Amino acid sequence: MKKRTVIYSLIVVGIISGVFLINQKNKNSKIADVKTSIVTLGELKSYISTTATVKSKNSKDYFGLQSKIKKVNVSVGDNVKIGDILVSYETQDLKSPVSQAQLQYDNAILQKKDLYNQSDDIKSKISDLDKEIKTLEESSNPTDIAKLENKKQQRNALSPISSEKLKQTENAVKLAEIALNSAKQVLSDNKSTIVATNAGVVTSLAAVEGSIGNMAQAAVVVQDVQNLKGVASLGKFDANKVKVGQEVTIKSGSTTYKGKISFIEPAAKVTVGATGSETTLDVAIDILDKSPALKIDFDVDVDILVEQVANAIKIPSESLKVEKGDKNSVYVVKENIAHEIKVNVGTQSDTEVQITKGVTKGDKVILNPSTSIVDGTIVKEATK
Repeated sequence: MKKRTVIYSLIVVGIISGVFLINQKNKNSKIADVKTSIVTLGELKSYISTTATVKSKNSKDYFGLQSKIKKVNVSVGDNVKIGDILVSYETQDLKSPVSQAQLQYDNAILQKKDLYNQSDDIKSKISDLDKEIKTLEESSNPTDIAKLENKKQQRNALSPISSEKLKQTENAVKLAEIALNSAKQVLSDNKSTIVATNAGVVTSLAAVEGSIGNMAQAAVVVQDVQNLKGVASLGKFDANKVKVGQEVTIKSGSTTYKGKISFIEPAAKVTVGATGSETTLDVAIDILDKSPALKIDFDVDVDILVEQVANAIKIPSESLKVEKGDKNSVYVVKENIAHEIKVNVGTQSDTEVQITKGVTKGDKVILNPSTSIVDGTIVKEATK
């Protein structure tokens, strides 16, 4: 009997020990290994990173005449100054058409004056005849009666010049004036040379001696290659963050330059490509440093500083848990237990997030929390 009791006791002890070991194993299996980071206080900067195309601040396209090119005085790469003659043309004599138009205008003025003089003369004669006829009709003198019939015949032979005919002469003067002004404008526009109005370097040259100039194509392009700017095209979301005066860092290879936003286009533009249309807004970036290595029309990388906070409570971006409805939270580790904390987010950079409410400096947050981690999970920090 005692032997059987001992066996039962050993069995019970074994069962209890097994249950304890299983519970301990399950408890240990729920401990999650995590990496953490300390919440810090410091400066936080938010940038828009994009590309920009290098352009000249002072660029001029010169269009010439559709006439034979007599002389091209420059080549690509030449430095030019204001007043230099770039291209000269063989032009026809346009003074004769102006002289002819002037004569036609003068004749139209004379014809108008003559017609108005005739009109005034006829009106005066009619008035005089009407008075004489009235006087003769009141007379009983046989001589006056004989004159009366003659005066009536003279009066009936006269008729005033119509207002329509007078208006025609006025129209003729206006037409002659238009023709004269047009001839003068053609003469004024018909420059025999292209003269530089900006200083710089010839970067494009389409004019060829002996050929006929193409008025639809710039004959010469002169650009200032020392004073440069960048032009960036931004989407709707980024464009709303950009303001004139914001700092910009320009990167080309291993070299960086300082810049600032100098101009924002008042209207967006739509570009149609193979994949559809894209709406962007162009912004100009002044390049403040000397940049002899930069070349016009090359692309450069730019970082536009859109937000800056001096003393921000900040965490790594990978520690933020974002859910639908802009619900943000982090997992703070206290005594090896993960606590889910709702947080309010401020400024964000590519690597850090400002927290305006929820955590404080020195808190320890979990990086890249997995879906298995919930509020109350026991965690173990991974050793570095």
